Amino acid sequence: MDQLVKLWAEVGLTPDLLLPTLGPYPDDDVQGVSAAVAMLIKSTKPGRHNESYTQFETMQKLRAAYSNMFHALARSNIDTLTLGRDVAKLFLTTCPTQSSWFERFSSGCLQRMGQEIRQDLAVSIQVILAFQEEMEKEWQEPQSTRRRIQLAMIGAYALIAYGGSFRGHEVFLVDTFGLLKYAAQNLEECGLSFVMVPLLGRYKTENADRYHLTPLALRSNSGLEFGRWVARLADTKKMQSLSHGPAFSCDKGTPLIQGG
Repeated sequence: MDQLVKLWAEVGLTPDLLLPTLGPYPDDDVQGVSAAVAMLIKSTKPGRHNESYTQFETMQKLRAAYSNMFHALARSNIDTLTLGRDVAKLFLTTCPTQSSWFERFSSGCLQRMGQEIRQDLAVSIQVILAFQEEMEKEWQEPQSTRRRIQLAMIGAYALIAYGGSFRGHEVFLVDTFGLLKYAAQNLEECGLSFVMVPLLGRYKTENADRYHLTPLALRSNSGLEFGRWVARLADTKKMQSLSHGPAFSCDKGTPLIQGG
């Protein structure tokens, strides 16, 4: 800035003629300073993984809370403008936590604090094999029809999720009609037998109009019995006299949900 002023002075120009005044700012908090102060105070509190401070991602949630509250205001709904149509949209907002100053504040916090990511540990093959062994022991014991249906769904759910690398809620997209259809077929390719897991719903590029098919080996080299447990799941659907709807459901066909 000093160099800029000196160069202007050489030709008789002064900053007061060329630059707008620096202030004063309005009395309202238009830059999100109040939210920034709250975030800084939060950062000094004991965190989940560290007793001396709170991580950036946790403290950043205050920004989201402020933004959600602001955009729920009547004034904000009137002032906010939308660009674009259908899915792709851009919003022009006066939310203080979306200001240029707040963006620089947030970026500076991240650079100084850093991020410590703690991902969930993957389930090892030893664990899933031990789980399968325990499930098989219980399956071979005398069970009520209701318990046998539960065991089939639990075992099939775990192996389908593990073998197909699905997230928890995605396994509930397995469709009964497709399951029974492919279970009745002897599927084989290049001398290798496999079982087909059909997902029906909004998954990846599918939009619930057709199946997303995932083939799994009847038995993996590590000893996972995908074919056995998928077949047991199909048999329970026949026991329940269900031919359509979600494969993971109650006796009346009502779909199960994650955490339900």
